[in-house]
Amino acid sequence: MFEIPNMSLDTARDELGDGFARRIDVDFKHSKCIWCKAGGTKTKKKNHSLMNCPTTKPAENDQTSLSNEIFNAGKEGAAIAYIHQKQLSVYPRDDNATTFSTGLSRPHASNYTVSVKTAPAPPSAPSGLSFTPIIPVPSPQPPASSATQGVSSSIPSTSIDQSSSGFASSSVVPTTGSTPAATAPISVIENHILPNMLSDQPHTEVATQSSAFGLNAVASVASAVPTTNLQDAPVVNFGELTRYNRAPGSSAYANGNSDLVDTGELNGELERLKDTALQYPIRQSLRERPKKGEVLTNYFKISIDPQTTFYEYQVLGIPDSESRAGKKRYMDTAIRNVPFLYSNRDVFATDNVNTIVAWVNLHQHIPGVRVQSGDLMTDVGSTWALLDIVDRDTTVPLGFQYLRPVDIFGLQQYSNTTRPDPFNHDPHPAENALNIIMTRCFASSNTLQLNNHKFYVRNAYFDLKTNEGNAVAPLRALRGYSYRVHSTLGNILLNVSPANSAFWRPLLVSQIYQNGSGPFGNSKDHVKRALRGVRVYIDYSRETKDKKCKHPKCNDPNCSTTIPPDKFSARTSSNMDGQHARIKTIRGFGKACSEQTFLWEHKDVYGNIITGQSVQPTVQEYQQRQYARVLQHPGLPAVNGGTAGRPTWFAPEHLRILPDQIYAKIIPDFVANDFHRNACREPREIRSRIEQEGLRHIPITATGQLENCHPISLDPRMLQIPFVHLNPATIMYSSTTVTKTVNENTGRWDLKETQFFRGNAKSLKWLLITGQGVDRNGKSVRALTRNFDRKVKETGVSRTSERADEVLSLSDDTEFTLKMMLENYLGKNREDVPDIVVLLLKTKDQHLYSSFKFLTDVVFILQSICVTEDKMRPKNLDWSNDSALGQYMANVAMKENLKMAGINHSAQGVEEQLENTIVIGADVTHPGSGALQGTPSIAAIVSSLEANGGRFRGNMRLQSAKQEIIPCLGDMLIEGLSEWCRLHRRFPENVLYYRDGVSDTQYDEVITKELSTIKNAFIGVAKQFKKPVPEFKTTAVIVTKRHNTRFFPRQKDDEMRGNGNCKPGLLVESSITSPYYTDFYLQSHNAIKGTARSSHYFVLQNEMGIEISDLEDLTHNLCHTYVRATTGVSYASPAYYADRLAERGRCYLREWFNPSNTKRNAYETHCQQVEADVEAARNRPQRTGNHKKTPAEIQEDKADREQVLQQMRDYIWPVVETRWNTPIHDLAESGFRPNAKAKYDHLKGTMYWM
Repeated sequence: MFEIPNMSLDTARDELGDGFARRIDVDFKHSKCIWCKAGGTKTKKKNHSLMNCPTTKPAENDQTSLSNEIFNAGKEGAAIAYIHQKQLSVYPRDDNATTFSTGLSRPHASNYTVSVKTAPAPPSAPSGLSFTPIIPVPSPQPPASSATQGVSSSIPSTSIDQSSSGFASSSVVPTTGSTPAATAPISVIENHILPNMLSDQPHTEVATQSSAFGLNAVASVASAVPTTNLQDAPVVNFGELTRYNRAPGSSAYANGNSDLVDTGELNGELERLKDTALQYPIRQSLRERPKKGEVLTNYFKISIDPQTTFYEYQVLGIPDSESRAGKKRYMDTAIRNVPFLYSNRDVFATDNVNTIVAWVNLHQHIPGVRVQSGDLMTDVGSTWALLDIVDRDTTVPLGFQYLRPVDIFGLQQYSNTTRPDPFNHDPHPAENALNIIMTRCFASSNTLQLNNHKFYVRNAYFDLKTNEGNAVAPLRALRGYSYRVHSTLGNILLNVSPANSAFWRPLLVSQIYQNGSGPFGNSKDHVKRALRGVRVYIDYSRETKDKKCKHPKCNDPNCSTTIPPDKFSARTSSNMDGQHARIKTIRGFGKACSEQTFLWEHKDVYGNIITGQSVQPTVQEYQQRQYARVLQHPGLPAVNGGTAGRPTWFAPEHLRILPDQIYAKIIPDFVANDFHRNACREPREIRSRIEQEGLRHIPITATGQLENCHPISLDPRMLQIPFVHLNPATIMYSSTTVTKTVNENTGRWDLKETQFFRGNAKSLKWLLITGQGVDRNGKSVRALTRNFDRKVKETGVSRTSERADEVLSLSDDTEFTLKMMLENYLGKNREDVPDIVVLLLKTKDQHLYSSFKFLTDVVFILQSICVTEDKMRPKNLDWSNDSALGQYMANVAMKENLKMAGINHSAQGVEEQLENTIVIGADVTHPGSGALQGTPSIAAIVSSLEANGGRFRGNMRLQSAKQEIIPCLGDMLIEGLSEWCRLHRRFPENVLYYRDGVSDTQYDEVITKELSTIKNAFIGVAKQFKKPVPEFKTTAVIVTKRHNTRFFPRQKDDEMRGNGNCKPGLLVESSITSPYYTDFYLQSHNAIKGTARSSHYFVLQNEMGIEISDLEDLTHNLCHTYVRATTGVSYASPAYYADRLAERGRCYLREWFNPSNTKRNAYETHCQQVEADVEAARNRPQRTGNHKKTPAEIQEDKADREQVLQQMRDYIWPVVETRWNTPIHDLAESGFRPNAKAKYDHLKGTMYWM
């Protein structure tokens, strides 16, 4: 071999330095050689790669500044030696020559050929991955290649010949285009030389790869591991559909796919399991009475070919730090560049995160390196090296692991209640696998899929406009459908349900800021708030037109922006103008573009800052100088697409909102009516949408097979299942002497000539405050006064009612004004404090309402009621028509009675069932997307005081944001349990707990962290009364309102008059319920509009041993004891009360849950300063534009975010707690409420929050 004197590969590396070696390595990954010289002063890219280049070194008289920079004095030999070694490792020749040396004259060849004297060394593990490294070695013989039926084993023409190398075949398919083709050259990991590879084959270079995906790695059939670049994000299509697809009309009454459970057989199976230790209480039996019927539900039966095996695989190594879109890029890159995946892409589905579910065996034909052996019999757990993906300056090794066969048979056993060990079987993995398959089956060109359980129909849109006639509607509503596979009692079913959402239209940010403020409010601050967090697209090229550097401090006339795209520079057009690089997230807004300045640093070709050459132009000046672009709207605020600590400023007229982007905040009030009107439809119309639009996007063959997965069949008819109709509750008034019957046509009863169950006041005095726009001497005030006093006496709230002579009038809607008004009034009337304060507003005002409730509940300890003129006003505007005000004032009277510790009504049978039982309801409300970061959640519980279900006591506490579990439940219960014991002179024997708002993944936490603490309350109260701690039994029921199950009448006789819903009393406990555990769906209400949603009840614990039929009847009756309605409500009243109490807590903290612009701006200013301080304290080194964060840097960023969040919590919590815990002793000391403590205890003993 020819040899450069004293030049080994190690010497070459030392001579080159890390920077040279790294940049040359990158050059090898490019599809075109960018070192070749064709003459003149410009470098011409040849169509061959550097790996195939025969003439890399130009003659001395042809060298340009670029080639001089590469082959600078004293380094030519090292650079050429490095190239020789790379070429030799892939194209070994008998004469030990390389492609490059053969292209030179003999004198040049003798100077530049190199021998490799260093021994191969094992590669080190990539950072952040735990594994045992190995060096793949060729197997003595090529691996067997027996094909499995249904698996394509065709290899594209770019494969490396395995017959002579002893290596399994490996090739790379294109990252663009529809068919495999020759691809860009791929680098070779150093020191791994693959012998005997044929240089005359269509060329794809590959890299060997050590195991990065698990322990106990073994050397198996070795193969070169291909390397490829991470494919760019898809090209963004900003075109909007303009032809609207109308929703299907109402469906005709029709039968569905009947599914009648064999009750006898099922009861026999359940009897067999009754002594089995299951996780939750087992279903006892199915009830037969009272009236039974059949109802349609939005479930569809799935059948699965028993001869087909489904396999679940996992792609390992995709960084967890990637967004969902980023993970999809990795998955797409792997599928398109790994032949056995690309060739078999029609027989598997993926979640686009890291999971593949196939209905053929893929792992038998993996040609890659097995880095971990799994089970010897099944191969489960085996892992193969799959692909190395280069993302900027980082190489990410991916692995392919056979996770498990999908247990379809076990799922069917579980569903049919024939599984011998149901406690040990988790149905979720098989359900999730089937969900992934269904996602593939729903995909079509006219659908938009954002996740694996929901899609939207692109042309089923509705632009959301305000009534102000704005030209721009920034939001567009799309009809969508959610779908999930469930294993239910006797079936594997697909649930399909409407799921409408609002999406951003792909408009310029400047358009929305100028013309689209209507939907978001009257202030530009509301527009900024709506846009914050939205992803946008830079719509111009960030390469200068003449390719010259435009920095004001640049004195080099040859300083060019035409930099080879393989170089590590953030200024290259290939990086800056890539689809992924163009996408930014709006983090905030600055000053006007004509005023907002930033630090413009001069950088070299590698992205390194040149010190002393920085300037601070405005955004407008920068656009003019750098791109010769004149801003059309320099007065609009600049948009920050970076971070608070390192902002990157853009002009809003150059940022276009990415299409297919959901509006993630609460639908703005200004367009909410339009949105809900289009989403809220009667049952027959919803049924038609599901069947005629949603299911139409699943291609099904004539025999019912899914076109995209033939082993699965789907019956497109809605399931028709049995139901039981519970009798309407009998409502009791006037201490059981008067009863009311629910009207079956309306689901309601009336209060005509009826007194409440119990009135508790002998007299009632009330104070009236009028809001702005309400005449305190007007007709509405006189009508309210007259009817208020009359209804108090008619309904039995009190024998007498008197309004204070003085009517207070608010001059504005601020909390301060209202507080001063109440303080002055109470100061003058210390001995004549009103029982109730009534606020009369012209229209609903949530801000003033919240301030009013905080001041009356917490500060001044007063009972309060808020009414509005627009709700109270008679339709004919005749304020003297008292009968027209009757129903509204009856509702006000119900509130009055609750404030005075009365009971409005009860339901027959409740008192007998709850004689020895305390009933608890619990819920947690969380800060929404519009809340200030660090705002706490609010936990609320209520507990019954009497067995009639008409009186509860409430308690609230703050807890960490987004924390659903209530760890202090026992402590919160002490007050209520103590009051129950005081009233009954004994402890309750039972606790019935209705818990709202938890998912099935949190059931166990409710048992271990909530139910277990109830005993603490009994211990505390026993100590208080100096009694021994009693034994008690707990039954816990999870209540779920937000689910996707709907019911539809089969025929007209089965529906409610006027709205087409199923009649109240609908009970479903089979077919779509749990195969083993006790759960049921119950619709106790008549929906006012739209399609009724039954509540789902799941029995978590049943120490009381209550029969399921008794629990269903009790729950149905409790829905009719809701204290503020003359109708059944949608879910059990104790859970409803807890929900209302939590909402009252939100009123107290409205300035944090729904802050004003002033408060939000002050908070964000502080938050930005915290972010900047945290980032500055980290003191990170400068990153080039082509740098991808390392795992360590990602962890640093995560730690920074957590630190910022903690500092903001520390900033917010003291202020929040001060408001939340307003000390009542201040009132006593001030003289306003001499008996403030007693009054506060009395207030807490009433349902003041209702």
